[in-house]
Amino acid sequence: MRRLLPLFLCLVLLLSACGATAVSGDGQQTRIVLNGNSASVTGGGVKVSGSVISIGAAGSYIVSGTLDDGQLVVDTGDEAMDVWLTLDNASISNRGGAALYVKQAKNLYLSTLSGTKNRLVSGTEADMAAYDGTQDGAALFSEDDLKLSGEGELEILGYLNNGLTCKDDLDIEGGSLRVQAAGNGLRGSESVEIKGGAVAVIAGNDGIKSSSAKKAGKGYVAISGGAVTVSAQGDGIAAETELTISGGALSVEALGDGFARSSKALKANTALTLSGGSLALSAIEDAVSCDGNITVSGGVIRVQSENDGLQAGEKGSGLGDIAVSGGDLAVSAVRRALNARGTLTVSGGTVCAFIGTEKQAMPEGQRCLLQSLSGSAGDRLTLDGTDLNAEAAFPYVTLLFTSDTLPSGSHELSNGSRTLTYSVD
Repeated sequence: MRRLLPLFLCLVLLLSACGATAVSGDGQQTRIVLNGNSASVTGGGVKVSGSVISIGAAGSYIVSGTLDDGQLVVDTGDEAMDVWLTLDNASISNRGGAALYVKQAKNLYLSTLSGTKNRLVSGTEADMAAYDGTQDGAALFSEDDLKLSGEGELEILGYLNNGLTCKDDLDIEGGSLRVQAAGNGLRGSESVEIKGGAVAVIAGNDGIKSSSAKKAGKGYVAISGGAVTVSAQGDGIAAETELTISGGALSVEALGDGFARSSKALKANTALTLSGGSLALSAIEDAVSCDGNITVSGGVIRVQSENDGLQAGEKGSGLGDIAVSGGDLAVSAVRRALNARGTLTVSGGTVCAFIGTEKQAMPEGQRCLLQSLSGSAGDRLTLDGTDLNAEAAFPYVTLLFTSDTLPSGSHELSNGSRTLTYSVD
C-alpha cells in the first residue's frame, strides 16, 4: 500500500452539489457535539455511554466535533425506521472497529454540510501495514440501506480492513468522498449505485464492488454520473451480477499486487454494459472482463491492458459475446484487444486497437482494417492526418481500425512511422 499513498494525496476531486442538510419530514433535528471521549446532546433519540453514542429513534441528527476512540451507533430496534444523519465537521475514530455502525435502520441518509471536512477512521496506519487479508469490518459499516449525499467532504480510512461496507444497497448521489482501505474500498453487498459527486478510492483489495446475488435483481453495480477515481490492488470495479456504466468520468487502475486473486479494471459475472461517460481503464490482467456478454454502445473509452483489453466468456465455454454498436473505443493490449469466447461484432462506433502477441479475430459487422503493423509504446494513430486520440501503451504487432462514420473513398491510417492506404466502398 505504500506506493499508493502519493496517488491518494494527489487526487483532485470535483465537488458535486446534491442537497445540503439531511432533514426528516418533521423538520426537527437533534444535535450531537463530540468532545474527545464523550458527547453532549441537544434533543432526543440519543444515548451516551462513555465514548459510544447511540441513535435509537427515527429522525434527523447533526453531528460535529471529534471522538478520539469511540463509535457512533444507529439502532432503531426491531421496527426499522429511517434516520437522517448530517456531518458538520465531524471526526470519529475507533481503534478496534467501525467508527460509524448502522446496526438497524430502514434507511440511513448520510449527508455532509457544504464547506465541511469530515472523517471516519477504523484502526491505525500500523494496522494497515500489518494487514494480511483475513480481517473483517469497515470504518463505516451498515447492516441496512445507505444513501450518501451532501455538499461537503467525507474521508473514510479503513486501516483495519474495508473502508465502507453496506450489507444491502449503497447509493451515492453527491458530495466529495475519499476512501483509503487495507481491504475493499466501497462494498455494497446487494448493489452499488453512483449517480453523482466525486468519489476517490484507493484499496488494497477491490475498489468498488457488489458481492451478493441471493436476492433476484441484486448484485449489480451501476454508475450514471459523478467523477470516480479508483486505484486498487484487486479489481477496480466488480459486480457479482451486472456492471453498467452509462455516464460520469471514470479513471480506474488495477495494480494487481495485493491479496486479491483477480486484478481487472472492470469485472462482472453475468453482463457488462458501457453506454456512456468518459472512461480511462488500465489493468495488469484483462481490463474489461465478463463471464457473460460485453456490450459497448456509447462513451469515450480508453483501455490499457497487460493481458486482453476486453474479454468475454469463460475459457472453453464458447459463450461470451462482445458487441460494439457505438462509442469511441481505443485499446492497447499486450495480448488481444477484443477476445470473445462467443461472437465478436462491431456494428457502429469507432474502434482503434494496438494488439500485442496474440492473434486477433476479425470482427463481424462493419468493415474493419486488421493489419500486421509493428510499433512501440507512445505511437499515436492518425487518419488522413487527423489524430484519433488513440495511443499505444505497449509494443504491438497488429493494428485494428473501424468506424461507422468513415466516408467512402481512399484513406490513410498512420502510426507515425508507417502509413496504410485502403479504400472504403
